[in-house]
Amino acid sequence: MERSRVLEKLRAGKPVLCTKTNFKDPAIVELIGLIGFDCIWICQEHLWADKETLYSMIASARLTGMDSMVRIEKSGYASAIKPLEMGAKGIMIPHIRSVEEAKFWIEATRFFPIGRRGLDGVNADADWGLMDLHKYMDFSNKETFVVFQVEDPEVLPYIDDIGKLPGFDVLFVGIGDLSQALGFPGELDRSEIWEVLKKIADIAKRYGKFAGAPGITVERTKKLLDLGYLFITNGADVIFLRDSFLRLKKDYEGIGFTFGGLQ
Repeated sequence: MERSRVLEKLRAGKPVLCTKTNFKDPAIVELIGLIGFDCIWICQEHLWADKETLYSMIASARLTGMDSMVRIEKSGYASAIKPLEMGAKGIMIPHIRSVEEAKFWIEATRFFPIGRRGLDGVNADADWGLMDLHKYMDFSNKETFVVFQVEDPEVLPYIDDIGKLPGFDVLFVGIGDLSQALGFPGELDRSEIWEVLKKIADIAKRYGKFAGAPGITVERTKKLLDLGYLFITNGADVIFLRDSFLRLKKDYEGIGFTFGGLQ
């Protein structure tokens, strides 16, 4: 069982960069891993991949030594357990709204003595049963990370109580949904957003957790690093592909080519 590159860096006080894949293609995941990224973000909340494809994507990340983090669809207990047993190093829980919900997901994703995660011990995360059972349980608790997304204003009064809980690693501010919930969708530089970012950074530091957020730009990422953020996300294959083809189209329109399509 491989150690988590993300946790190794975070525990050493080093920043982590996680990038996102929207396409359900293990080859793209492998390419990103070979380039050297710390973590690939695979989304099951807004996107979809059948279980066999999801496993192949996670396995491709493992092949390169890159961590995979699956944002779950939150359909129940198994939505977190299955990616973990496929070998995902991280689980992201969207829209945490209460202390009780946070406790539920900690219990669901951690083995004894922290939680009561279902015990199988013969899947990819246990080296197909080659690991000693107790070693597997301890290793899993130490080398997989749980990320709680802070995206809703109603949870903010309870963040301090959530931060105290043992068994999770990262408080991640979902600034897109947060801006929408606060009444100004997409206005990510509003002072209200930065106030929340500051609050989360302080709470994470107070309780030995890590703060995470989208970096968006190098300049914005520097501001986040100054606040104490170490878990940074940026980029997505669909964005890079779109922008590259739009740039190619513009270049060729400049020398007389014409295009159909929506743009």
